Amino acid sequence: MKRLLFDVSTNVMYVGYSKDNILVDFSIRIAQRDHAKYLVDRIDQVLRRNKLKLDDIGEIIVGIGPGSYTGLRIAVMVAKMLAYTKQVKLRTVSSLFFMTSGYEGKIIAAMDARRGYVFSAIYENGKVIAEDGYRKLSDIYEDPTSKGAQMVFINDRTFEICPKCIYEKSVVVENIHDLIPNYLRVTEAERNYDQKS
Repeated sequence: MKRLLFDVSTNVMYVGYSKDNILVDFSIRIAQRDHAKYLVDRIDQVLRRNKLKLDDIGEIIVGIGPGSYTGLRIAVMVAKMLAYTKQVKLRTVSSLFFMTSGYEGKIIAAMDARRGYVFSAIYENGKVIAEDGYRKLSDIYEDPTSKGAQMVFINDRTFEICPKCIYEKSVVVENIHDLIPNYLRVTEAERNYDQKS
């Protein structure tokens, strides 16, 4: 099975192509708030390098968050558009798991959520110990479930990808029109609006 995998939840845009759960090719791009301009182009580059067309892809797996609000909206919209127009099966997975799926042992997958908070989850050899959450960083260190875990702040030097693990943890989207990203918190604009109301 040929699969397209991508995640845009952090400043690392990751686009990969796997065949039978083996990573064949990938592209990353480090960005600051400009992923929207490059995701479709990066997907096209990976496909062209491997002499593939979208019609050759059997499944798409997308990281749906938590993470960057704009990045998640872009990734989910592109995944929905490709799956719908090409009639390709769409699968989703936690972005925290996606970007740390290649780690072994017990890890705390974390992304900066500002103001002393992180999006985080705890995994041990692929098993979920603590679900995706929006947590105060200091609370994580005091949580007994974190004991013995390696902290992995996801960035361009720490991400580790395992296509087989991502596939095994992914979930099939039954109705792509209902798919929304896993934001885990309201945006700053929404917070400010609610305070004024």
